[in-house]
Amino acid sequence: MNINEFAEKMKIALTDILQKEIQSVSPLKLNNVRLCGIAIVEPDSNISCTIYLEQFFGRFLDTGDWEQTVSDILSFYDNNRVADSFDSKWFHDFGQIRRNLFYRLINYKENQELLSAVPYTRFLDLAKVYYADCQIGETAGSILIHHKHIEEWGITEDELIAAAEENTPILYPVKLKPLSSVLGLGDDICPFPGMSGHMFVLSNTENQNGAASVCYKDVLDNFSQKIKDDLVVLPSSVHETILLPLQEKSNLDSLKEMVYDINRTILNPSEFLSDNVYVYNRQDKQLIIA
Repeated sequence: MNINEFAEKMKIALTDILQKEIQSVSPLKLNNVRLCGIAIVEPDSNISCTIYLEQFFGRFLDTGDWEQTVSDILSFYDNNRVADSFDSKWFHDFGQIRRNLFYRLINYKENQELLSAVPYTRFLDLAKVYYADCQIGETAGSILIHHKHIEEWGITEDELIAAAEENTPILYPVKLKPLSSVLGLGDDICPFPGMSGHMFVLSNTENQNGAASVCYKDVLDNFSQKIKDDLVVLPSSVHETILLPLQEKSNLDSLKEMVYDINRTILNPSEFLSDNVYVYNRQDKQLIIA
């Protein structure tokens, strides 16, 4: 049984149990990743509970227990379905949506299909894409801004970008902590052999899509001036970057190899940001690809 056959069989089983319409979905995620899922349509709501099946399919392959797998998915559904409907009226009014706009940072090359449908701004080998925070009952979410939204609002991309540039550091404030602290190690312990302990994790206070904080005004400059050195910026994931002083003994080729290996052995493909290593020059106030 492959995952598509698993999904079809699960649709039939859940339809019989829930007596609700269930649709197959395969949304495009970051880095050209497509997930296999099902959406359970609520008759009195305009919101469907979407369940991605990869983890459940993997568990089923390990155990062979179909009944338990169905039970696990039903439990997930009970814990995650939203009873409220989404009032989309506010989303059609740019005056209301403006303060909710923000940007995230993704890889440019790996997201060409996605970028063809949305406004974006190039940033080195990356791209800023734009979202709007939204609230559905007590559940927080976000909506990716497409070209069609700009047309409906009757605004320019420059107006969208200006709003997101203003809002993002406010909605998602920067957070900078020593890597050793994040990992629960001693202050002077570095998890990477042969490197000093002066490594810092740059993200936001939500620890989600925090790599975008490298674009915040003065963040890299203030930190580089504080440590009196240029910076090496390692793209850990879409959620954070790692900063360390650029010293004479810094081996950028070795760091790039490390980033490349981690991206392929540890990181979830949908969280990939870049294989490149960046350097921030505090005199030029410029971030470049090393």
